Amino acid sequence: MDANSTDLPLKIELIKRIRWLVKLRWIAITGVLLTVSVASWGLHIIDNPTPLYIIAALMTLYNFEPQIYPKHLTEKPLISIQRHAGGHIILDLFSLTVLLHFSGGVENPFIFYFIFHLVIASILLSKKVSYILATLNTILLSALIFLEYYHILPHSHLQNFLPATLWRNPIYISSVLFVFTSTLFFSVYLATSIMDTARAREAETRELKDNLEEKVAELEEARGAVLFERNKLTSIIECMQEGVIFVDNRNHVSLFNKAGQQIQKEQFGLDTETIQAPEADGVLLQIAEDLSKGHAAVEQQTLQIKDKFLENTYAAVRDRDDNYLGTVLVCRDVTDRKRMEQQMVQSEKMAAIGELAAGVAHEINNPLDGLLNCILRIKRDPQNERQTTEYLGLMEEALRRIETTVGQLLNFSRQRELALISVALNEVVTEVADLIAYSADEKGIRIEKHFQKALDPIRGDKHLLEQVVLNLALNAIAAMPDGGVLTFKTGKIEFDALLGKAVAFVQVTDTGIGIPKSVQDRIFDPFYTTKITEKGTGLGLSVSNRIIRQHEGIIEFDSEVAQGSAFTVKLPIRRGLEKA
Repeated sequence: MDANSTDLPLKIELIKRIRWLVKLRWIAITGVLLTVSVASWGLHIIDNPTPLYIIAALMTLYNFEPQIYPKHLTEKPLISIQRHAGGHIILDLFSLTVLLHFSGGVENPFIFYFIFHLVIASILLSKKVSYILATLNTILLSALIFLEYYHILPHSHLQNFLPATLWRNPIYISSVLFVFTSTLFFSVYLATSIMDTARAREAETRELKDNLEEKVAELEEARGAVLFERNKLTSIIECMQEGVIFVDNRNHVSLFNKAGQQIQKEQFGLDTETIQAPEADGVLLQIAEDLSKGHAAVEQQTLQIKDKFLENTYAAVRDRDDNYLGTVLVCRDVTDRKRMEQQMVQSEKMAAIGELAAGVAHEINNPLDGLLNCILRIKRDPQNERQTTEYLGLMEEALRRIETTVGQLLNFSRQRELALISVALNEVVTEVADLIAYSADEKGIRIEKHFQKALDPIRGDKHLLEQVVLNLALNAIAAMPDGGVLTFKTGKIEFDALLGKAVAFVQVTDTGIGIPKSVQDRIFDPFYTTKITEKGTGLGLSVSNRIIRQHEGIIEFDSEVAQGSAFTVKLPIRRGLEKA
């Protein structure tokens, strides 16, 4: 930015004051003409008014020039405009001195009009120039008085106004000059002091104005950016498949997207089409109130509405001072995910059944052999009623054994919805141990069971928990290809530090190859398997971990290479429950 642009406000202000000075000069010229006319023609105080009229005419001539010139002043430097104004004030001082000379000199009371010019100079010009002009004014007046006093210039006496000899009185002359000079300089001091203060305030005001204009421009720019971001976020939220709902601190639903509108109807019964800002109610209101009290920062819920599964995430919105502003709800349709999880559970269950196939076949084959032998013996001697009765009993026992085995297998393989009931962990482990008995025996693995009697029941899905224990048992069998010991242990812990409550546990321990430290962090990842000699889906531990988390429990493990592994399932104890 160049100097002209920076000084432009000062230039404009100075030009306004020059125009004001021009108007004052017109008033002064008019006053001179009227005063001279009255003093000469009416009061006969001035003998020869012609010089005064000439001076008024000259003032008229140079007063015309500024009226044309100011519109070109903005193109000039600021110092040029100040010099222009100072030059006109100097002309005024000389004009007024000449007027005084032809109208009584020191006798003329209008001598004090010089002060007005110096005040004007203090307004228009700098302090330094104002004092220079005051000094010039004093020199001009002093020169006029002393030149007339020593008859170097003729004295024009005002007739019938003051004694004719007063202008010759040294005391009067000295007094007038002293009073004039002191008043003049004091007036300049006051005027310049006031103008310095005014200019400082003006500069501050101008700076504040410039700063304000900059801030307004910045705010406008920021407002545009905020509007852009708001519109962008609004568009993003509208395009989201997840429902977004915002409940403000007055419990009014003040923001929602299209998906959120449908959710409000389905979950909360809020009609957003007819009501612009419906009030939150039910679960939404309760959670919003809890979050407003700082009970939680984020809360999640999974709901089932008809055939849909919805996952709701609630979060409190707060400002930088931690004041509660509202609650935002993000709702996701997780029906497909739930179905995939169920399919994964079922797939892993069928994979486990595949691993049990040999054992199941053995459990069925032995009774079938017995049935065949009994039938053959009855055919050889059909008339032997005692033998037939005995063999029919054995045949019934074999068929019931086959029925039990097949029933267990079908019961385990059947796909079910999550059903939480009171479950006895000892029964769960016993049934799993029976299923894997042949597979373990075939590989030379001895099964040991250490159950805590009168173990408190837990609340869970018995079939899913059987699947977890079965997965852990099959992994243990796979980890002992050369045989070993598979141990099932149950018990309870009155207070578990991680879950913060009483828990019942099932521990599955093997004496197998163990899990290397380098892969222990990955064993719960989907599709990751450590089974090398046998085919594994890599879903067993991942599905098991998900099932246990659904039951609000955890799976812990400890493993050493060549020494074996121990997996512990911990589930919260539900006091007061009776076994289903």
